[in-house]
Amino acid sequence: MPVLGFRTRLALFFVATLILVQGLTAVLAYDVARRQLVREGGNQLAASAAAFVTQMNDLSASVANGVQIMSLDYGLRSAIGARDKDTILSVLRNHGRRVGASRMQLLDLDGKVQADTASGAGDGQPFAFPDLLSRAFSERTAAVAVVDGKAFWVVVVPIYAPQPVGLVAASIPVDNAMIAHMQQLSALPRDIELATPTGVGHYAVMARGSSRSELTASFSSSDRSLPSEPTAATIGGRDYLVLAQLLRQPKGSGAVYAVLGYSLDDALRPYKAVWDAWLALLAVGLAAGLLVAWLVARGVSRPVEALAAAARRIAGGDYRDAPEVRRRDEIGELATAFRTMGDAVRERELRIRHQAMHDGVTGLPNRAAAEEAIDQDLATAPGQQGALLIVGVTHLPDIIKTIGHALADRLMRDAGVRVGQVAGTHYVARATDTQFAVWLRGADRTEAISVAFRVMDALGQPYQEAEVNMDMGPAVGIALAPSHGERAAALLRRAEVAEFAAVGSARGVDVYDPQADPHRPERLSLMSELRTAIETDALELYYQPQRRLADGRIDGVEALVRWPRPGRGMVSPEQFVTVAEETGNIGRLTRWVLARGIAQAAELARTGQPLRLSINLSARDIGDTELPDHVAHLLRVHQLPATALILEVTESAVIGEPEAALQVLRRLADMGIDVAIDDFGVGQTSFAYLRRLPVRELKIDKMFVQHLATDETDRVIVRSLVELGHRLGYRVTAEGVEDEDSIAFLGEVGCDRAQGFHVDRPMPFAALAARRAAPDAGFA
Repeated sequence: MPVLGFRTRLALFFVATLILVQGLTAVLAYDVARRQLVREGGNQLAASAAAFVTQMNDLSASVANGVQIMSLDYGLRSAIGARDKDTILSVLRNHGRRVGASRMQLLDLDGKVQADTASGAGDGQPFAFPDLLSRAFSERTAAVAVVDGKAFWVVVVPIYAPQPVGLVAASIPVDNAMIAHMQQLSALPRDIELATPTGVGHYAVMARGSSRSELTASFSSSDRSLPSEPTAATIGGRDYLVLAQLLRQPKGSGAVYAVLGYSLDDALRPYKAVWDAWLALLAVGLAAGLLVAWLVARGVSRPVEALAAAARRIAGGDYRDAPEVRRRDEIGELATAFRTMGDAVRERELRIRHQAMHDGVTGLPNRAAAEEAIDQDLATAPGQQGALLIVGVTHLPDIIKTIGHALADRLMRDAGVRVGQVAGTHYVARATDTQFAVWLRGADRTEAISVAFRVMDALGQPYQEAEVNMDMGPAVGIALAPSHGERAAALLRRAEVAEFAAVGSARGVDVYDPQADPHRPERLSLMSELRTAIETDALELYYQPQRRLADGRIDGVEALVRWPRPGRGMVSPEQFVTVAEETGNIGRLTRWVLARGIAQAAELARTGQPLRLSINLSARDIGDTELPDHVAHLLRVHQLPATALILEVTESAVIGEPEAALQVLRRLADMGIDVAIDDFGVGQTSFAYLRRLPVRELKIDKMFVQHLATDETDRVIVRSLVELGHRLGYRVTAEGVEDEDSIAFLGEVGCDRAQGFHVDRPMPFAALAARRAAPDAGFA
């Protein structure tokens, strides 16, 4: 559902308010008028009821006067005295017609009927309403009585001659004609009925006026009593006030009610023209109000809408000037404040964006800006070639540690200027604290290498400041697009990999090599699979025999871990051991090798075929203070003597953490385990540490042994190393023996053991056990 705009909502608010006020006014006016009409109607009903009773009294007086005249008639009195019934009836009929009576009766003083114009059958019968007789001699007596379901006005008058000789009762019918006549003679309401009860809540109408409003029937159908006070009622879809006046009736007669109605609709009809005029004025007022509300809403909302549009532009990064609102009210002040705010936000945004996208030291674009610029450049021409250079200032961390950040920042500013001079129009940015990025759009491999060497030359000149002369140690890594990546992030990462490789190279410049990338997907997959292989015991141990040169017997083996990768064959140990070291899994790998190797060595020992077992430790292993306890536990569980185990460490591992290595190796030596220095001769040998180590054996690296048969220099080196080892009290083992001449030379110079393919290739444990059991296999 669409959201209404501010202008529309404001206009609707004004219009709704106007309609609400006008509507409430109309309702209140109508309610007040109706209440007043109801009040006046009630008063009129009460007055009409009183008038009806007065008219009935006047009627009774007229009838009584007529009967009184008849009572003075000499002929009537003579007929009464002579009891001439025919004359009496004739006189009664004549006088009854004069007064409108439908029935005339002559009564004797004891209340019995002597003559009845309606029927002679009632002669001698008691009068139906005796209570009227007792009051007839003292006052004019009249009452409305119900006879055979019809209403009659009964008037009783005494006859004197000169003493009372009887009474005359006149019954005048109260019917529709009489009520209509009474309405003509007075201001009685049109809606008037005479009703008598026929049961609880039910009434019968005996006479009514000129209207046919069915006042009594509406109450009779709902089982309600007739109201003694003016009461509102809806009859035939019209609103009335209804009042029931109980008329005087004699004993022995049913109750008679005069039911009067006051039509509120008729009363309101004279006001219809006023209401129509008022509604017309209301419609005109609403239309004018709508127009005024729309104009007011427009005047208020236009500047607000303009400011809202400006706010949306600012939110979207468009800082064009806010609209100028020429007003002196609060909206004008808001517009002025908004313009000021927009200018301030624009300035801050530009400043923040510049700071976010530039390096504060060199003023060059930073890594984020470089990624954005390179991606935009590559997007304009997909597949185009280019080269990204990462220029590293490798000595910067040492400079910061030595001299501080202030001078280091000045050095990097100078380095940025030099790189920019070489790059010319090409894009230059500061990629990290120690690196610059140079994007060579359209450059190929040759051009990129050429620029890289020019950068090396530019940064090769030491930075000089006062008496300080500092070498920057530049190195440049190159990544080529699109072969090394089609996005800036990939090119930056791969150029950094190349820069790290360049740091250790002689030229200082290197191009990204996917095979040497430690982050390539195959290598990451290898890390995950290696962890699983260790946990599922999917590795294997191979054993390479070691020959004792004094008698040519095999007295020891070196455990070499192998990984048969499912579906891909054997994985080179150089690959997965390096991965284990980088991912921190080398400790778990070493513990697996120790557990498997000691268990299998113990199995050989239990069969009476013991061999000394050599196992390699990494630099991380000899820094593990829990390693000696773990090895002791394995030896104890498998009941293998400590003297059957040799643990080999490299020189570089010992030199890296000398104190920790000394502590761990001494604990192992104290257990009776021999410690050997592996790859001796190629590491950073420090005799100061070497003499402190609990070493029992040196293993000469294979690079000095493989060419002993042909290389005199290697012979000299090996001879010296053997002599040095013996003078220090160590056993000496030569690795990488490939031919018999090398075996002969090693035996000649006094080397203790030899290991290599010429002695025997590494083999699984089952093959080793089978060879060891053979009597002529050459095992000690």
